[in-house]
Amino acid sequence: MQNVSRFEANLLRLLYYFLRREPIERAIPLVEARSEAPRCLSQGAVRLVREALAKGGTFLLARRGGWRDERHLRRLKVTAGRLWERTPPRELGLHYSAHSMRFLMWITSARPGDKQTTWHPDHDDLTLGDLLLLFFAHEGLRDTPDTLGAPALRKRAPYVTHALCWLAYPEDYSQAPDDAVPNFTPWIDGVGSCVLEALQADLEARWIHVEGGKERVESPAVMRGLGSSQDRVLDAFFAALEKANRRDLARFLLRAASHLLAESAHAGMWTGALQMGGHRLADRAATYQAATSMLRHLGRLGDWARWARGVWRFDDEFPIAQLYLSDWEQYQGDDLVTRAQTIVRNLDPMRQATAAQP
Repeated sequence: MQNVSRFEANLLRLLYYFLRREPIERAIPLVEARSEAPRCLSQGAVRLVREALAKGGTFLLARRGGWRDERHLRRLKVTAGRLWERTPPRELGLHYSAHSMRFLMWITSARPGDKQTTWHPDHDDLTLGDLLLLFFAHEGLRDTPDTLGAPALRKRAPYVTHALCWLAYPEDYSQAPDDAVPNFTPWIDGVGSCVLEALQADLEARWIHVEGGKERVESPAVMRGLGSSQDRVLDAFFAALEKANRRDLARFLLRAASHLLAESAHAGMWTGALQMGGHRLADRAATYQAATSMLRHLGRLGDWARWARGVWRFDDEFPIAQLYLSDWEQYQGDDLVTRAQTIVRNLDPMRQATAAQP
């Protein structure tokens, strides 16, 4: 049994909550309370934090998708198996810096929305382990009441450019500053890309949830904010994938589109509740464009399919192209793009106005 102070016990309980080892009922009072942080933690508490981070992050990734038998790229070659079979375990280590401990001390002593904060690290100073901890913390904090300040936290560094948070929860960034750009550099290569591989099923479910919820959005302003967030994150994501030749990491979008765009799919599934009465034609066009953000971006996935079909057998990129075409054909990508384009065209206000004329 390790003896720790009250503050250290609260810090550990919050960490365990972020790592899904404590229920939210025990965490909310700790997020709400403010307590003075000690100058440093005891050696025993530091050891417990290190053990929790070393085991907890890896366990969550394995449970949330690392166990799945998938095919992904390794050094321009297709490799199959579970995450630890595709990449040797010794190469999957997550490294945490002092920034993780500083974050835990800060979130234990303050509320997320506090304006006067001692925690504001630069995104580029964080290790991948630090960023993964912040992602798990984001998931935990978004379930707390907004009055505690989690929405304000997302507008500050390093969360404002945290690409994995943007990608998994685009609705949380609908009010992000105009100059905020998701930074995908840590997530497209090395262990970062392995994290995205492990979270493919979660990302698929998240985008199905976001798209499925659009038919209940009534406010055009809310829809435009959501569509803007989706445009920004997908533009940055696709650009990073193309640069690194890792188009396989966008598989979750194909799977989500396959679920959403059945033959019965129609425009009302994206715009059915919008209150557009009295809005100008330009405002209607902007709102419908935002509502169909994901559908419009499927066209870029179609461009990748055309690129893949043109890669010669003896090109270095041939295995990459064949893996992408395998996914494209499995989820009937051509049909998905056709259905998406039909819905986008049917929501064109000019087309609607012309059809309404006698």
